[in-house]
Amino acid sequence: MGSLIAPRTDSRPILFVAREPDETLRTFLPVIDELWRAYACESVVLFHHMPGDWARDALRSRGVPFHEVAVPTGLLPARAATLPGAGTINEVAQLWQARALAQSLVARLRPAAVVVIQDTQLLERFLVRDANQRGLPTFVVQWAFSFPQRLYDRLRTIQYARPAAMPRNVLRQTLSPLTAGLYRATLWALGLSFNLVNSYGGGEARRFAVMGEAFRDQFTAQGVRGKEIIVTGHPTHDAVFRRAATVDAAERAAIRTTYGLPHNRTVVLYATQPVLWRKVISRETLEANVRAIAATVAQQSGCAVVLKLHPREDPADYAFCATLDPPVRVLTQAEMPDLIAACDLFISSSSSTVLLAMMLDRPIITVNFDEVPHFDQFEPIGGTRHVRTYADFAVALASLLRDPAAEADLTGQRASVVQRYARFDGQAAARIAGVIAGALHRQPLLTPPAAPGSVAQSVEVRR
Repeated sequence: MGSLIAPRTDSRPILFVAREPDETLRTFLPVIDELWRAYACESVVLFHHMPGDWARDALRSRGVPFHEVAVPTGLLPARAATLPGAGTINEVAQLWQARALAQSLVARLRPAAVVVIQDTQLLERFLVRDANQRGLPTFVVQWAFSFPQRLYDRLRTIQYARPAAMPRNVLRQTLSPLTAGLYRATLWALGLSFNLVNSYGGGEARRFAVMGEAFRDQFTAQGVRGKEIIVTGHPTHDAVFRRAATVDAAERAAIRTTYGLPHNRTVVLYATQPVLWRKVISRETLEANVRAIAATVAQQSGCAVVLKLHPREDPADYAFCATLDPPVRVLTQAEMPDLIAACDLFISSSSSTVLLAMMLDRPIITVNFDEVPHFDQFEPIGGTRHVRTYADFAVALASLLRDPAAEADLTGQRASVVQRYARFDGQAAARIAGVIAGALHRQPLLTPPAAPGSVAQSVEVRR
């Protein structure tokens, strides 16, 4: 009797590079699971940040090894930063160190393929380049709703704004083009230069898995060339697809019990954004906005508002919510598909969770009270009631909660948005795993393998 498992052509693990604390791992885990279940492909995860306990536990429970490294910061001490040429010297040193680290990691981990979230980040670009040079398949997986790059550029300008520079003297103005050219030539000579497109997938990875057709068009318009852009859908959307198919009154009640939400109230869920981290509004403005939203919701009979904080936010910044009348519940950890399914109306600005709320067919209000550049993103996309003032928010809230015709008008829009921005069929993780396995010439198994157990304790920390 022949083997039920297809022959394995490569036993090396697939390297997944996680760059955000825990959050990108949520994108990778369903793919890692599917690669093992369907192809017996082992995986290894590389963190270049300090992962949370959740991330470590999730990998240990699967027997997936992980490694932690620190991204190089250069050679010069901080006190030398103001010396002439120190910034350039340190940047070249940082690039050199990042390349050396990437080369050592690929040589030591011996991956069969490399999967990253963004191949334009410092360490990722060298990992991808080294993998390409070794003939290994390389992939980018879109991990969140991506805005046009011009919005990110504006946000970085705000977030990393520097004081106005002193006027340069004539000599420096004359030498500036020469020194810039010398810098570029030095990077090229040292093998440290990259011709990067300003995009999440604008580096050198060979394949780019995106959520939907709209994103393929967006990245192509931004100049992404020389790679295969594949519309796969997103693994998180698979969980939303399953939730959308099973949620009913009993499930909603169970979810509300899990998160301590009221059973006899209309729950308005507000998914916040990291506005203080982005430095797009002040603490005072943040508090004023939350107070206005909470007061407006409280005016609607039988309504309660709940806040779900973005992972980059500090709960201490929302401590004032406990002093509101009535107090506002603040959640820091939650499975968003469940939480959205259990609510009656959803509020956000530009979060990826807006797309999840569309998939779960919730009434949605998007808000931009302070002219934040990217908070108008969903207005032209559709599927939400978009408002810019507290008064308009009050009107939209009352309309969507009390007028079925107003809500029905958005239903068709939501379906159209989901069709363009996602592949919503519950098969995204399988599709991404198939693309990776196909590049490795791995055939699907006829029967699932036993859970991997030989590498569960293989954890290495280098900081």
